[in-house]
Amino acid sequence: MSGDEKAAVRAVVFHHLAGIVLAPTFKALYDRGVFDLFDGPREFWTVDQLAQRVNANRGYLRVALRLLVCAGWLEQRSYNGSGPCYSLTREGGVAVRLAPTAYEDVVPLIPQLMDLQNLLAGKIPDYVLEAFDSLVCRMKTRWGIASLRDPLGARVCGQIRGHADGLLVGPAMVALARSGVFAQLEPGPTCAEQIPGNRKLLACLFDYLSVQGWALRGENCVALTPCGRYAAQIAASYGVTVSYLPLFCLLDKLLFGNAAFPRLDVGGAELLVDRAMNVWGSGGAHRTYFEKVDEIIVEIFNRPLDEQPAGICDMGCGDGTFLAHLYSVVRTRTARGAVLDERPLVAVGADVNKVAREAAERSLRDAGISNIHVIAGDINHPQQLAADLQARGLNIHDLLHVRSFLDHNRPYVRPENYAPGSRTARTAGAFAHVGKDIPADELEESLVQHLRRWVPYVGRFGLVVLELHTLPPELTAANLERTLTLAYDGTHGFSDQYLVELPIFLDCAHEAGLEHDPRYQFKFPASELASISIHYFKPASPRQ
Repeated sequence: MSGDEKAAVRAVVFHHLAGIVLAPTFKALYDRGVFDLFDGPREFWTVDQLAQRVNANRGYLRVALRLLVCAGWLEQRSYNGSGPCYSLTREGGVAVRLAPTAYEDVVPLIPQLMDLQNLLAGKIPDYVLEAFDSLVCRMKTRWGIASLRDPLGARVCGQIRGHADGLLVGPAMVALARSGVFAQLEPGPTCAEQIPGNRKLLACLFDYLSVQGWALRGENCVALTPCGRYAAQIAASYGVTVSYLPLFCLLDKLLFGNAAFPRLDVGGAELLVDRAMNVWGSGGAHRTYFEKVDEIIVEIFNRPLDEQPAGICDMGCGDGTFLAHLYSVVRTRTARGAVLDERPLVAVGADVNKVAREAAERSLRDAGISNIHVIAGDINHPQQLAADLQARGLNIHDLLHVRSFLDHNRPYVRPENYAPGSRTARTAGAFAHVGKDIPADELEESLVQHLRRWVPYVGRFGLVVLELHTLPPELTAANLERTLTLAYDGTHGFSDQYLVELPIFLDCAHEAGLEHDPRYQFKFPASELASISIHYFKPASPRQ
């Protein structure tokens, strides 16, 4: 395929992912009567007015409204300098008229869609199959939305159809990839009877892909088109967003109910995200980023031995995959790797989640790593980490510290000794903690104080950070076919995660007392749409 053809497939994927987030959000607001309050374009409502009229949790309502700004369906302005206010755009007026007919049938199926892989492997109730099958017809008839002639209306119609498609295609792509179906189809046309799984459900899923132009179905065989083969290769791109479908089952409660419910069940499993699917999806996407981190690791562990860390500490280690990868890089690509018998490398994995720590212990041992320390650790408490390491005979200052996509996912801690409004916020993000709004200036101060807590502990060998970022909503709205930001803003905003723009993240790090090594600073994509960054931080040198 040409580069343009691949870009076209990615654009479809981006619309699908936006739909997984935006369709249930729009429907929740529509069913609550939020859009009835907008009599027409240019009538502005403050977030407080809207929250009071529909009895919403202000923080999550702001997240939801910001998503509609990112879609181009709402305009956001500052209201007397004290907060945002919103009005329907012309595109939003078209969406309010047409989107409900597309979203009303597919959004209620989210509980079944989040369990699609298990449904593929087992017996499915007839009413579920009938519902999935009926949506094939809806998708083929373009969700009953007639094309509008004017370019603006036609663009919105395309958005809505892509959103509805995405709620079906996204979970289908994940289930087919994780079940091994795409691997079976990869060599070429395959007899349908040879593909394991519920035949009627498989037929529905292949029909969904056929409508996208990604699959061809004969009477007895299935084949992927060139576009479908590429989509299958990047199927993991759907994984992170689809893993948050449990969150969207609870969206009404988050927006309009008691949002302070537990985020973990009695066994410690997360209620808002399918973590195993999330790890699968992120693992496929993170390979490119890991390659850049490898450059930093190789440089550090090729230094003279007395200038090298005793080991690596991965805060928020999860199942240990990242730490095991870094250990392998040291072992196979550096001078330190040739003398590990004489200078063993300590592998420290820290995580707040007991299930994650157990998985990390297993994966590190399976990787043949012997000098392992897997401990409880909270990113908000580096001082406690230092004490726990000391109890094991380890010095926190002797370690290289790393973390991947964790700073934005830290448990929220209100900044100490901070007078609200004493700093001018720059981020355009919307932030919430169990439904309550976090002002942007407070969030930025919290980030500065969070990073500052780590400065005393990373001075000798530094801190490698991979981080996820948001974009200004108007930039997202202008580039919906080129960025995943809308999807990430929804999944992360509703689950109490705090994405700020890349320039603001860097400014907060510098204010906290960290400076980055420009040789090892990377962003993806390498443009104004950068939503992923990698940094190698060390404490700033004292000014003369």
